[in-house]
Amino acid sequence: MQDRITDIEIKLAHMEQAVNELSDVLYKQQALIERLEAGYENLRQRVNSGGEAGASPDPVDEKPPHY
Repeated sequence: MQDRITDIEIKLAHMEQAVNELSDVLYKQQALIERLEAGYENLRQRVNSGGEAGASPDPVDEKPPHY
């Protein structure tokens, strides 16, 4: 009986470790998703504001004079 309890305790300890590792991965993924969403929103606003009248184009987007 004691061996069965020991085996169950070992399995439980491994499961707790796995849950903690998965929780850490999930936390990191959520942080990455939030950063990507913020970056996407920033890019979306830049693209939308680029089409407004009177807005000067970004120098990176300008064609060189020889075109």
